[in-house]
Amino acid sequence: MARHPSSSAFFSATPVFGRTEFARAVGRHPGDRAVTELLKYHLRAGNIRRIARGVFSSVPKGTVPATGIVDRFLAASRLRLGAVIAYGSALELHGYPITRGKEVQLIASGEPGLVEMVDLPCRFVRPPGRYSPSEGVSTIERQGVTVSVTTLERTVVDLFDRYDLAGGAEELFRSLDLVMEREEPFDIDALVGFAKRLSNATAAGALGYWLDRERHLLGVMDAALEDLRSLAPRHTRYALGATPGHGRAATGWNVILPTNIIGRYFDD
Repeated sequence: MARHPSSSAFFSATPVFGRTEFARAVGRHPGDRAVTELLKYHLRAGNIRRIARGVFSSVPKGTVPATGIVDRFLAASRLRLGAVIAYGSALELHGYPITRGKEVQLIASGEPGLVEMVDLPCRFVRPPGRYSPSEGVSTIERQGVTVSVTTLERTVVDLFDRYDLAGGAEELFRSLDLVMEREEPFDIDALVGFAKRLSNATAAGALGYWLDRERHLLGVMDAALEDLRSLAPRHTRYALGATPGHGRAATGWNVILPTNIIGRYFDD
């Protein structure tokens, strides 16, 4: 199974790639028919494996294409141009999972919704709030290739907005307990800044409650709490899935949170 001379080095260095990346590597325009023919050749030869439309994984020599393990974060990040790993998947990628998510969650332009790759569901979510495209985005290396991911501070704020993408309020707070154990301090100013641009008063109130409760451990100053208090709802709202009869008021934040979150019953 010979490899095309101009493709071999690319496959060795790039475990997962899109058509555009491959075309660039072989000196062609992505729309060229020659690119299609080259990809077909390598698929037939067993040098690569198609894992989604326009996304491929390299197959190391001596292995069977169908049995190769593909890094799910790396694969998902190649589905759409500019895709950023976010929400619960970003938390996991930063090293703070509670239970491994079944889907990879990404922020990207285009239609939101679930996209099925080979044994890998990927959920695309529209960019939230008023963030600029690169704001709160960093990179993490996976198998020698960089993957875009929301920073830990932005991830936390985004998850107060979409706690469902963390597996629910309990899972979110369990993850936050893990995050607080890290040696590197939170950038509290960044948290407040993302909360401002998110423009979700209910999320800001719930975030403020958490920071207020953990203020001594996290080193949260009064000024940051006051900034968040100005973003919280003017009138009491239910937050993080709380419902009438199954919630308690977060004093000073105008939000009613699930009883198990206020009482930390999930610690039992």
